[in-house]
Amino acid sequence: MPNKHIRKALRDPTNPVQFQILVLDQDQHYALTLKLEIESQLRVNVVTVHSIPAARLLLTQQPNTFFLGITSVINLDSDAFEKVDLLGEFNIPIIAIVSEYEDEMRDQLIKRHVIDYVVKDQSDDITYICELIQRVYKNVSIKVLVVDDSKVSQFVIGRELSLQKFQVLQAYNAIEALDILELHGDVKLVLVDHQMSMIDGITFVQKVRAIYPKDQLLIIGISTSSDPRLAVKFLKAGANDFISKPFNYEILLCRINQNLDMLDAVEFAKHLSNVDFLSNVFNRRYFFERGNKIFHALDEHSPLTVMMMDIDFFKKVNDRYGHDAGDEVIKHFAQQLKEHFYADIVARLGGEEFAVLSQSPSYISSFEYIDAFRAKIANQRVQVKQHVIQYTCSIGATSIVRKNLNDMMIHADRLLYNAKTNGRNRIEGKPAEHH
Repeated sequence: MPNKHIRKALRDPTNPVQFQILVLDQDQHYALTLKLEIESQLRVNVVTVHSIPAARLLLTQQPNTFFLGITSVINLDSDAFEKVDLLGEFNIPIIAIVSEYEDEMRDQLIKRHVIDYVVKDQSDDITYICELIQRVYKNVSIKVLVVDDSKVSQFVIGRELSLQKFQVLQAYNAIEALDILELHGDVKLVLVDHQMSMIDGITFVQKVRAIYPKDQLLIIGISTSSDPRLAVKFLKAGANDFISKPFNYEILLCRINQNLDMLDAVEFAKHLSNVDFLSNVFNRRYFFERGNKIFHALDEHSPLTVMMMDIDFFKKVNDRYGHDAGDEVIKHFAQQLKEHFYADIVARLGGEEFAVLSQSPSYISSFEYIDAFRAKIANQRVQVKQHVIQYTCSIGATSIVRKNLNDMMIHADRLLYNAKTNGRNRIEGKPAEHH
């Protein structure tokens, strides 16, 4: 089961996800319980229907509407899978609810459009369903590359991954796979067979690891070989995991999801280390780390603009309204910065001081857009409990590229000081072309 604190995209009220889930179940009470529980935990809309004719009519009238379906399969009678087959007919991935685990039931479900099954009335059955919906939703944005010279293996693995909503890319040899990775830099996972022509799987892993670290790209080796040392060779070459063929659908998906959850955990930890807790913009460490990389990659024609910003009379806000109100002002200011300078690096350097680093060429000739932000802040009011707070900001900006980023920051900071001494609620500094 995925980690709850990591795969939480559907629970974020600021980022509502609009898709629908169909629950097809004759037990109206259970269907309603599912609907209420799922909608309370996830930002989705659940539609319930209680008969096969009603479901067919709905799906005919609203094709391509439902992201996922949930239905129950209570026994192995001849008509037990009619609901599953109906949803499969409309190409809807299915979560099946069963009364108990049986091998024959499992085998029948996996042959169909079922992505997973849940035992009804277990203590965490609805929780697991919600976690599964989250996982499948996140899979939509994940690219998986399958590298195997067997067309049969490509077809089988690709079909199973597509059922889980992954974006599946395919390569029939390692050379082709390396080209795909270069073209699609956002591939998250590679499944690679060992026995291939030209370059074997282990050599391929070594070549990939010279470019992509483990915390950026997952690699799972696969092979029909009975050599027990092969798994060790794959792992020592840099693979994250290894699976022996033949493997069943559940083992493949469990191992993939475990590795993706691990990658999520790493990315989540990186996010926490790079982001300021209060303001939710980048912190000082990340700003200089990323900013120095950008600066060193500049050529003589590359634009770069540094902005230093400060909330005016912030101490008075704290003294008059309290530190909780001051925190709300900082969060409001940070959110406005992120929205206005959405393509740039925005960071809180400490206290009420923020910085923006931009590679936009527009700031070479004009700071009008920067000053528009200052004016927008001056015209806004923040509601904090019973208080309505109005505040302004001062800005120092420079687009003159100096010998290093630190020198540009010092210059922008001096300009910020000038803005403060010259009356606040103003911008100081001129674009590079005006010098």
